[in-house]
Amino acid sequence: MFIFLLLLTAVSALYSLNMAVQLRRAMRAMPQIERLNAPPPGRWPRVSLIMPARDEARTLESAMRSKLGNTYPELEMVLVDDRSTDATGAIADQFARTEPRLQVVHVEHLPEGWLGKVHALQRGLERASGEWVLFSDADVHLTPGALEKIIAHAEREGLDHVTVLPEITCSGFLLQMTFSALFRLVCVRTRMWEVSDPRSSASMGIGAFNLVRRSALERSPGLEWLKMEIADDVMFGTMLKRSGAKQAVLNGRNSVSLEFYPSLGAFSQAMEKSGASFSFASLLLGNLLLVVLECGFLAGVFSGRPALVLLGGATWALGAGMAWVFSGWAGFSRGPAPLAFLGALPTAWVSIRSAVLALVRGGVFWRGTFYPTSVVRAGQRLGR
Repeated sequence: MFIFLLLLTAVSALYSLNMAVQLRRAMRAMPQIERLNAPPPGRWPRVSLIMPARDEARTLESAMRSKLGNTYPELEMVLVDDRSTDATGAIADQFARTEPRLQVVHVEHLPEGWLGKVHALQRGLERASGEWVLFSDADVHLTPGALEKIIAHAEREGLDHVTVLPEITCSGFLLQMTFSALFRLVCVRTRMWEVSDPRSSASMGIGAFNLVRRSALERSPGLEWLKMEIADDVMFGTMLKRSGAKQAVLNGRNSVSLEFYPSLGAFSQAMEKSGASFSFASLLLGNLLLVVLECGFLAGVFSGRPALVLLGGATWALGAGMAWVFSGWAGFSRGPAPLAFLGALPTAWVSIRSAVLALVRGGVFWRGTFYPTSVVRAGQRLGR
C-alpha cells in the first residue's frame, strides 16, 4: 500500500511541477495587448470583422456596442445571423440601420455537408473586403484601441495570424475554478510558447479572436477545408500554420473579453458537440487520467506517512501558487486558487458526459442540427 501511495503522490507531484514550468513558459510567450507599443503603420490596412451569431440575443447588444466603440480607422463589420430563433437578427438589423460600417447577412438554410458556424464564417468572408480578416464570436467585447495595437504589432512583426486568449468573465466559484483549470490545461497542451516558432508544429486558434492576413488565408485550403470540423477555431490556426503563416498568441486581459458560459449547465450543453470527435474509451480514460494526475497528491496528504504528507502538501502548494499566478495574469478570480486541483472534476465530467450522449444518440446536436458520429469523424481535421 505504501508503494502505491508513494507512486500516486510522486506522479502527481511530477505532473504539477511540469505544468508549472510549462505554464510559465506559455505566459512569458504571450504579451499582453495593452502593453504592446509598436508604432502605427504608415497606412492602416482595412480590417473586416466577421461575427457569426446564433441565438445571441442575451449578449449581442452589449458586445456590439463594444465593437462599434472601436476607433480603428479602416473597419468594416459583417454580422452573420445563422438561423437564429430569438431576436438576434432583429437586434443586428437595428444596429445596421444607424451604423454604416455594419452589414448583416441572414442565413436561413444550411447547405448539406457544412457545420453551421463554419458556413456562417464563409458567408461573412464572401462579403468582406479587408486586407485583414478578423473572425470573432458575436458575444466578444473589444476595448477601444485594442485593434490598433494588435494591427500595429502584427505589421511590425510581419505576422500573418494573431489569436488572442480572451479574458473570461463568469459568476460563481465553481465556474471560475473550472474555466481557470481548463485554460491552464489548454495553454500547456497546445504548447502555446512554441506557436510563434515557425520550426514548431505547435499552432493555435481561438474563436474569440482569429485575425488573419487575407493573403495568408488565400494560401491555405480555406474555410471549406474546415466545413465539418467541430473544433474549427483550433484547426483554423493549424491550417494556417501548415500553410506557412507566421503566428502569434496574445493575452487579451483588459482588451478582449467574453462571458464564456453563464452556468456549468450551459457549458456542459455546449460541449456536447465534442462527444463524437474521439472514441468513448479514449475520452473516458483520458479524463480519468487527468483527474488522477491533478488530484493524486491527496493520497499522500491523507496517508498519515510524514514523508508522503510533506510531498503531497508541497504539491498542493505548487498547484495553488501556479493557479494564483495564472489567474492574475489571465484575469480570472484568484479565489479558487487553493482548490485549483478540483477544477479537473467538472471538466472531466463535462467531457465524459458528452461522450456518453454521443454514444447513446449515435452523434451530436450542434446549433440546431444533428450530425451522426460517422459524419463528424469523416470531416474531422483535428488530429490528422
